[in-house]
Amino acid sequence: MKNSLKEKIEEMRDWLVEIRRTIHMYPELGFEEVETAKLVGIWLEKFGLEVKTGIAKTGVVGLLRGERPGKTVAIRADMDALPMEEASQIPYASKIKGKMHACGHDAHVAILLGVAKFFSSNPEQVKGNIKWIFQPAEEGGGGGRIMVEEGVLENPKVDAIFGAHVYPQIPIGTVGICEREALAAADRFTIKVMGKSGHAASPHLAKDPILAAGHLITQLHSIISRNVNPLESAVITIGKVQGGTAFNIIPDEVELLGTLRTLSSSLREALKARIEEVTRGTARSFGMDYQFNFEYGYPVLVNDPEMTRLVASACAKGIGDEHVKNLGLSLGAEDFAYYLEKAPGSFFRLGIGNEAKGIVHPYHSSLFDIDEDVLPFGVEMFVRIIDQFLGLELTK
Repeated sequence: MKNSLKEKIEEMRDWLVEIRRTIHMYPELGFEEVETAKLVGIWLEKFGLEVKTGIAKTGVVGLLRGERPGKTVAIRADMDALPMEEASQIPYASKIKGKMHACGHDAHVAILLGVAKFFSSNPEQVKGNIKWIFQPAEEGGGGGRIMVEEGVLENPKVDAIFGAHVYPQIPIGTVGICEREALAAADRFTIKVMGKSGHAASPHLAKDPILAAGHLITQLHSIISRNVNPLESAVITIGKVQGGTAFNIIPDEVELLGTLRTLSSSLREALKARIEEVTRGTARSFGMDYQFNFEYGYPVLVNDPEMTRLVASACAKGIGDEHVKNLGLSLGAEDFAYYLEKAPGSFFRLGIGNEAKGIVHPYHSSLFDIDEDVLPFGVEMFVRIIDQFLGLELTK
């Protein structure tokens, strides 16, 4: 049945490419995915699924109830694009100025629709339930958190959930897994160093927050090297510095905007406290005040080891053990973490790297694209995972 499964999925290749390119040409930002959600809903209804729309504003959920009792498995795709201009000259480049699918979410949507198409032609062979979750606003909006809060993992209750992301760092035809902690908690912080303005020629009459901010940046970056166990991972990055209005004016204040990435809740809290402690000490050493604001972002993404092993086993049956790669931790972030806080599951990667086709650009690049061979490949991997979890034996 291996060949027949691949052949059946291969028959939908042109349709998958058309779906993906349509979404790619008309990208929508977080919580604005109106047309994308409409497209998803139309196809799910055509496939005979129970469909709910308007979840977390633009989210869509499809449900296929099997004819025999069993467990419930969910799969998830994110739908939002990024606020950036596409630089490539491909025929299906974004037609919306300042918006681009530079992270592959268009492919994720197409793949999950392909999975729905596959199972809609075999509903009598499904035992248990399959739930499709199409969420808005993964790119910083926390759409996954809202979807969970609005009950997408209930009615019927989800026993396991799986999600995937296209991944340019491994070649097409490969799957990447990480057994437990896979992606970091991603938080942001804002620091204001408040001095006293004055003339650049008379710095002794002012309190220079630019000087203090310079020292503070160095101090903040020393936290990782001197307060974190070298066997653990964490990152502090200052991404924005703003202050001053002219070359000859010492300003009243300087603002720093940064991010903290950690892989455990205990280290997250310890470093949050340490950042403020260092800020307070530096500001006071220059005789200045400060303001510190910390915003919690996505939590650590922790895969369930058993579900990760299931992903590896199911995918290997189609592509061989040698094409399932164990990936290291990443300090990137993903709001699939919210689903994994409530249900066991696993988040894995679908390789898209292909130098021969020029698929070499990283996420969030204005030249980002995918090898579209990943579309039928991704459908097959999800089908195999669902098949093995529900015990359907469709792929044998």
